Amino acid sequence: MPHCRQCNTGFEVNDWDRDMYARVSPVIAGKKYSVPEPTLCPPCRVQRRMIWRAELNLHKRKSDFSGKSILSMYPPEAKCKVYGHDEWWADDWDSLKYGRDFDFTRPFFEQYAELIREVPLVALSAESNENSDYVNSVSWNKNCYLIAGANHNEDCYYGNYINYCKVSVDNSFLDHCDFCYECVDCKGCNNLKYSTNCQNCSDSYFLYNCRNSHHCFGSVDLVGKEYVFMNEQLTRDAYLARIAKLQLDRRSRIEEAKGFFEKHRLKYPYKHLIGEMNENVTGNAINQCRNIDECYDVSKLEECKHCTWFNESKNCMDIYAWGFGAAECYECLEAGDNSYHTMFSVSTYNGNEVYYSYYSMGSKHLFGCVSSKKKEYCILNKQYTREQWEALVPRIIEHMRKSGEWGEFFPMSICPLAYNQTVAQDYRPITREEAQKLGAKWAEAPAPVSPVEKIELPDSINAADKGLCEKVFTCALTGKPYKIIEQEFKFFKSQGIPLPSLSWEARHRARLARRNPRQLWDRACMKCGTAIRTSYAPERPEIVYCESCYLKEVY
Repeated sequence: MPHCRQCNTGFEVNDWDRDMYARVSPVIAGKKYSVPEPTLCPPCRVQRRMIWRAELNLHKRKSDFSGKSILSMYPPEAKCKVYGHDEWWADDWDSLKYGRDFDFTRPFFEQYAELIREVPLVALSAESNENSDYVNSVSWNKNCYLIAGANHNEDCYYGNYINYCKVSVDNSFLDHCDFCYECVDCKGCNNLKYSTNCQNCSDSYFLYNCRNSHHCFGSVDLVGKEYVFMNEQLTRDAYLARIAKLQLDRRSRIEEAKGFFEKHRLKYPYKHLIGEMNENVTGNAINQCRNIDECYDVSKLEECKHCTWFNESKNCMDIYAWGFGAAECYECLEAGDNSYHTMFSVSTYNGNEVYYSYYSMGSKHLFGCVSSKKKEYCILNKQYTREQWEALVPRIIEHMRKSGEWGEFFPMSICPLAYNQTVAQDYRPITREEAQKLGAKWAEAPAPVSPVEKIELPDSINAADKGLCEKVFTCALTGKPYKIIEQEFKFFKSQGIPLPSLSWEARHRARLARRNPRQLWDRACMKCGTAIRTSYAPERPEIVYCESCYLKEVY
């Protein structure tokens, strides 16, 4: 069993893995160049990839093209050139201008780090949005603010991984939901608040693992129910009377309800894996997949392993983000839009035979390129003929094999982003000292400055007026200043929701904490004793069942 050179943990490399390495090994001019087995364990590999993805960490800086002030995922101190979105996509510049010869006296990553610092990067990953400036990794949104990993939304604020949603605030991993607040992992819901892992539920509060239920409060494992209060069936009139007594317009009562519900939900069983319509899968949050192992937040995958937030793809391994048409891709951050045979790359859209490249749009046969748009047969941004490319790339692979670079993803040291400016800090939080040991950059956050005037939030939304949108508040958890924008105030007022006492960043962290970690443990079903692999750690308080026992209990 190999041991990770970073954390020294032993990890398995099995026959499936070796078949995948053989499948993705490039064939150039009729000769195969084998991809070696990894030297890092799966958790360390995903950590190394995640540092290249910034989502909600946005910064003001100047465009290196026009000098105008722009919003960017790259802070001003990042050692890279950044163009605004429209500037980057324009035909006013060509990435081939930065092309250079490969130097066989130096390591590849050293040369590539220099290229990243010189070739302009796009400020934000955002396409076809309307009145939605403060967003990243998003497309086709209207009137949205501080959302990421989100598409086809309207009037949504503060959230990540939300799609086809309207008029919703403070949510994560939502799909086709409207008028939702503080919900996580929900689909097809309307007017749902403070709920987790629900489908087709509406007009309810504090639900967990519920389906097709309406006008319910504080309940778990409901299916097709109505007017249920803390898992007790009531008449319509009795239910409405209890809800009226709760005074859910008051923050103090919401916090009290959260405490009661947290104790109540632990009385009921939890399925070891969130997901439906799967065959032979392990991981969590999996839907309509077949033969996948240790994957998280995925759908419609086949024959994949170690993939996260990845969709509609097959025969891929070690991919973080996207998909919707990817095949035989390995060790990538953001690969999709019909990408094929892409490896060790970041942000590859519709790419074919792309290796060790950063931002490749509609390109193929690239090696070590940055910001390539519809290019072919390039190395370090220099144009070659097919024959020249096929002669030079094998020499570079052999050079990298001798230096120990071939088969390794980009080292953290060459990433222009700091560790704590990326999703790596969201899912694998570490300290400044730990980041430095990994070779990653670290962004020192300025000390929080409290507002001069201490503003007390009203307990009830009914006592709040629009003038509060002009005030600056202090986060009750972090001490950081924050504001309430007019759009969210309007939402809170119309929905009878008390104003939040935490900053949007603190609320974001709290939602992430409501989701299970992307890690598996071997356990036994707490009813029948069947062996299961689950993202519920053994020391957690939930009652965890295998799928068969859970379905018998709930349905």
